[in-house]
Amino acid sequence: MAMTIRFDDDETRRLRSMAEAEGISMQAAVKRSVDERAARLTVLGRLADAWGPLPQAELDRAADSLELNRNRAAS
Repeated sequence: MAMTIRFDDDETRRLRSMAEAEGISMQAAVKRSVDERAARLTVLGRLADAWGPLPQAELDRAADSLELNRNRAAS
């Protein structure tokens, strides 16, 4: 599905900077960001299911920890 996304100048500058830092196109940077956010939401959902209601800050910290551990394992 084709989609048009409009960014203001500051958002475009940040996106271009991200893409250049990773050596990818701006389109690929947007797609990667969507994939990473979707994965984060999945992790947060699994944590909430396993541990029950927790403060959002605790869920975010646990999700960040899991993501860091996954990145280390992939290296």
